[in-house]
Amino acid sequence: MRHCLLLTIYYVLLTAYCLLPTAYCFAQDPDIRSVQCFVGNNELSDPVMELNGNERLTLWFDDLNEKRSALNYIIVHCDANWREDGLFISDYMDGFEENYLRDYALSFQTRINYMHYTLQIPNDDVRPKISGNYLIKIYETDRSKPVLVQRFSLYERGKAGIDIRTRGPIVTGERCLQHLEFSVQHPTLTVRDVHRELKVRITQNGIPVPGVELPQPSFIDRNVVSYTLADKNWYPGGNEYRFFDTRTLDFGAQGVQQVRYDNQAYPYALLNVDRPRDAQSYSFYNDLNGKYRIDAYRMRNRQTEAEYVITAFTLAEEELPGDVYVFGQLSNWSLRPDFKMSYNAEREVYELTVPLKQGYYNYRYVFVDRVGNIDFKAIEGCFAETENYYTVWVYYRSTHDRYDRLVGIHTVGTL
Repeated sequence: MRHCLLLTIYYVLLTAYCLLPTAYCFAQDPDIRSVQCFVGNNELSDPVMELNGNERLTLWFDDLNEKRSALNYIIVHCDANWREDGLFISDYMDGFEENYLRDYALSFQTRINYMHYTLQIPNDDVRPKISGNYLIKIYETDRSKPVLVQRFSLYERGKAGIDIRTRGPIVTGERCLQHLEFSVQHPTLTVRDVHRELKVRITQNGIPVPGVELPQPSFIDRNVVSYTLADKNWYPGGNEYRFFDTRTLDFGAQGVQQVRYDNQAYPYALLNVDRPRDAQSYSFYNDLNGKYRIDAYRMRNRQTEAEYVITAFTLAEEELPGDVYVFGQLSNWSLRPDFKMSYNAEREVYELTVPLKQGYYNYRYVFVDRVGNIDFKAIEGCFAETENYYTVWVYYRSTHDRYDRLVGIHTVGTL
């Protein structure tokens, strides 16, 4: 298999098994499952909301460890690169430093028992009071050993305007790249040194794009900074995500070949056999850009009545010189060990079984070679026509500030 447009990034397999250690990082216990963090009532939204706005952030997750004691949480403030910035709690939040997770419920008549937790922010115990990046750390007894770390962001409205345009390749021979041109207007901010005081970050479908340099200004005016260089700001389009549907267990729905019950114990969903798409032409279909939605037909409370299904992935592919992972929000956008596939030489396929809660899921396959290079294109292919959404994040720290303020954020989809 040819590996064109190799996207390289060094990653370290620590507790978090992060795809991008400084940008989108989760520490997660293997028994913590079905993590979703969103704003308002939109479960597919990114965890970003307006500072002092009317909406609330919701964090959902399940704990399959029946022996776990009560869980607690703390909230910490971070810089633009998601590193803790050392602010005192009184600097960034009103309320208590350590708090107990009060909203939880035991699963009802499910074959695999679990505890479902809900946390909303702000609440009676905590209220963030400055913009920027935050981490929620969920832990049992020792805050230095969290079972889950979840990020979210608060932005300041009206501080910086952002104009974005996207287009496919024009000056490059690589037909899988998408180009962003954008400008940042900051009439109410005093910016003396753009390179030091403004930090711009780009995410594709809510996550950073590995192997791509941070954007650099091409033109600086008094109140406008433009990022329009033709040879910069190129991003691999990738391919539409694969999908499967386990909202019903009565029969195999979309992407599911068969549902059965082994020894009348746990439901087992055998997904359709997947094949590499790197040599195929582009085909459009609506996807969730890698996300999922927990759901189960004919159930009153999907969060506590939905079953955990032993889900079997199969990829028909020759053995590759490295590792293959199932990737997406279902793996918390990380290269997790429990989502690493095993090669079956007799069947000449990669295989993985993992418990996933009933729902509608997106996923894709990622190849990692023996030295740690990550290649999103090797199995899935890459096309400039792929539908993605891009978000430009603008952080500001003047010479008098002690933290990175999130002063602008804007999202646009590809044409």
